[in-house]
Amino acid sequence: MKKTNLYFVFLWILISCTKSEDVPVNTNTPTVSLEIIPTVTYQTITGFGGANRMWGTMSLKPAEAQKAFGLGENELGMSMFRVRLSSNKSEWPIIVEAVKEANKKGVQVLASPWSPPPALKDNNSDIRGILLPENYTAFKNYINEFLVFVEKNGAKIDVVSIQNEPDWKPTYESCDWTAQEMINFLKAPGEIKGAKLAAPESLNFNQAMTNAILNDEEAAKKIDIVAGHTYGAGTAKFPIAEQKKKEIWMTEYLLNLNTGNAGAAKWNTYSESAKWDETIKMLTGIHDAMNVNWNAYIWWYLQRYYSFIGDGEEGTTFGEILKRGYAYSHFSKFVRPGFVRIDTKSSSSFFLKTTAYKKDNQIVMVIINPDAFDVKNIQLQALSAKNITSYTTSLTVNVEKKTLNIIDKNVTFDMPAKSVSTIVINL
Repeated sequence: MKKTNLYFVFLWILISCTKSEDVPVNTNTPTVSLEIIPTVTYQTITGFGGANRMWGTMSLKPAEAQKAFGLGENELGMSMFRVRLSSNKSEWPIIVEAVKEANKKGVQVLASPWSPPPALKDNNSDIRGILLPENYTAFKNYINEFLVFVEKNGAKIDVVSIQNEPDWKPTYESCDWTAQEMINFLKAPGEIKGAKLAAPESLNFNQAMTNAILNDEEAAKKIDIVAGHTYGAGTAKFPIAEQKKKEIWMTEYLLNLNTGNAGAAKWNTYSESAKWDETIKMLTGIHDAMNVNWNAYIWWYLQRYYSFIGDGEEGTTFGEILKRGYAYSHFSKFVRPGFVRIDTKSSSSFFLKTTAYKKDNQIVMVIINPDAFDVKNIQLQALSAKNITSYTTSLTVNVEKKTLNIIDKNVTFDMPAKSVSTIVINL
């Protein structure tokens, strides 16, 4: 039979089996059975969060901080917050109020510098250039001065980074570092006091840069957290970091349908379906990060038209929680600091993406269905649960809550097409 005839036969079968008004159901796949294995444990979760505005005077306000960090209804439960350690001391006060709000909620705050003060660099500029070796101690003192300033103003920074994206060479505020220069900085006289230290925050979690620091015993002792971004690549295990008991944090990533590019279509010209497809991609990235034993995940701006809370641009309402925020909350609100990732098993090589976490008498599962098909009658072996609740977000619903019935220690539930569900199991 000709290929063209095969195509029309396939098309006829597809049309015959699918009602146009319904979302397709993948009926050719066997019933999926999920099992939780709490005795097999992985990393401890530090948290999920987002970043403050980094430049200008717009910083997170108390009302939006409550929505970002609160655990109530229509709040996102983020437990991490990233701010900029400015190279200009006059800008330090801008972030204090936002950091205070994060502190009130027990949120861990990371401060990242985009550049040391220009006077400490070889080009006397906050764009590109390198930190002069003779000024390594002076930059450590500058970071310490920043930490003291924030504390004297009633706030606290928990973690500080050495440099945002040291291996990226942009035309805005930045500084170039090699792995050896960062090692030399860490080993130079002086100590950063009052906060944990993260490094290297490379553009795509560069293994060579990260492992070079970890393989230098003296330098490795100076850092507490291995940090990096995932632009273009980088989601992988870091066995040396795990061996040396370093936490692994993803501290920046964004997706915005490329609307930040010159001449690109505006965000408000895209359909909600296109935006949701990209949100599913975001969730899949978080799932992948958890599966390689990372402890924390911090998105870029938490308040922006393409992010979690509207900023009033591109058709968003200032302060309104956006669908992408509700989607993110399936991790941030339910997988709390101190939860330990545990193993799961599926009866088939089905496409559902599942991770599970446990703390005390609660197990949380986050399940992503990235496909265009509903998945019906998923069977979960529920252990000896007292009660089980599901929360689902799809293109049409936001964190929809349902109580699941437990029958013979099992529950059955459905996953809509292109959706995320969090299953909370109270033991």
